[in-house]
Amino acid sequence: MSAKQRVGGPVVKTLYRLYKLFGYHSVYYSLYLVVLYYFLFAKNVRIALKDYYKHLGVAFSNKNFFKHLFNYAIATSDRFISKAHPEHYDFINQNRELLLSEIQNGAILLSNHFGGWAVASNYFNASNVKVNVVMNEAMIQNAKEFESMISKKNEACVQIIDLSKGNIATSIAIGNALLNNESVAFMGDRALNEKYEHSVNFFNEPANFNKNPFLIAYKTQKPIMVIFVVYKKIRTYEMVFEKIELDYTLRENEAINKGVEQYVHILSDMLKQHPDQWFNFYKFWEKK
Repeated sequence: MSAKQRVGGPVVKTLYRLYKLFGYHSVYYSLYLVVLYYFLFAKNVRIALKDYYKHLGVAFSNKNFFKHLFNYAIATSDRFISKAHPEHYDFINQNRELLLSEIQNGAILLSNHFGGWAVASNYFNASNVKVNVVMNEAMIQNAKEFESMISKKNEACVQIIDLSKGNIATSIAIGNALLNNESVAFMGDRALNEKYEHSVNFFNEPANFNKNPFLIAYKTQKPIMVIFVVYKKIRTYEMVFEKIELDYTLRENEAINKGVEQYVHILSDMLKQHPDQWFNFYKFWEKK
């Protein structure tokens, strides 16, 4: 079992069948059994989270370990259930129109392995905003496997840019999307290509983040919107966002460095508020 991908296809498919037969609450309570298994046997996840909480200065206990795993299980289940029934989900956001106005002409959406990040596409449904998600081939294949049994209602607003097609094809797809005033979403907390790794001080120790979104934003002068989808309660998420404005008077490397540092500061503040909603289950600070 990979340290970065936790819940397998058979588990998700079984939970989705439960949902279709007995409703959402049957899935919710079944997750306790699923999480108990990982709580007992996922030792590498326990080690990684113990290191994570140590960096945050938060005491690590069995209670917050279980809750962290449970939050991830909910987010994973909601990812697929929400694609079939997005109307059953609520988003709390007092500034929805402001966010939509910021990205109506295309933007770089900087997401994170945090909260209900994979549910976010439902937020943009019926808003005339098109989002292109940059993903690697393994993630796409997993998503296809999980979603093959789901009748999805939110496909119109989300497209996938497949990194496995190569750098040139990917760059063209990203460029075309931005030229068409569409938004492109990246994960800021994990670079999919080592050449885009950018080391920044993160909770008092260097860690790598993805500089590619900042590089593209600098060249296209598109706004960067950092987005967090915070889990609040059953089928309810809060959309939190913050804009990063690069300084185009600076040289590229300097502007990007300042942009990444600003992003990491925003991420750090969010993790202090919701430490149990970050889902990078590997030693994030480990040197390669």
